[in-house]
Amino acid sequence: MPIAFEEWVQTCFDHPFTEPEWFWGDGFDSLWESLGLSELVAVNYLTRLFLEPQHLKPYSLKQVAQGIWFLVAETSPSQSSYALLRPYIALRERLACIQSMTEFFRNFVAPAAPGPADTESDEFHGVCYMWWDLLWHTFASADGREGEPELHQTCMEVMSAVLELPSELCRLSALHGLNHWHRDFREEVEQVIDAFLANASDITPGISEYASKARTGSCL
Repeated sequence: MPIAFEEWVQTCFDHPFTEPEWFWGDGFDSLWESLGLSELVAVNYLTRLFLEPQHLKPYSLKQVAQGIWFLVAETSPSQSSYALLRPYIALRERLACIQSMTEFFRNFVAPAAPGPADTESDEFHGVCYMWWDLLWHTFASADGREGEPELHQTCMEVMSAVLELPSELCRLSALHGLNHWHRDFREEVEQVIDAFLANASDITPGISEYASKARTGSCL
């Protein structure tokens, strides 16, 4: 039996902020294996966490940032995000996980990061900015992309929704992700960003400039 959801959250986030991160230390493999997590359970726990971010209240934003890197990054030893590619897990479950990311950005990221984004020196801002970049590297292969078309369509729908949030950090995150998806979905990405630039009334000059670059996939 896998550990309970609450214990999983504690295992992922209840660590001092350190460099290098706790999950590169000795004993990680045996700890992670002891949790008894299947990839299906990992998808379901991620979905619940994104829908119920109040479970992160006991932790500092630095701890949350380190935990997000652990769960989302393609290089993380947890490999959790790769479960979203597994065809033996029902597509509806994997899509629900991606869809739940909208609520995480709306209910946790935006309130936690009011005002200007500081993606260079703030750890929490940095990982939220890189969120879709990390997923894109999970989903992308050298000669194309991995995952069903519905998976990528849902990612773009979520990024479009996050782009509408009145938060500079959320908007930068979504634009940075759309910039990567431009490689394989040029027309869809350009439509999303064009609609944002045409309809949003509170776009800052910095966001407008970044959006123009993301529209052509030319952001670094």
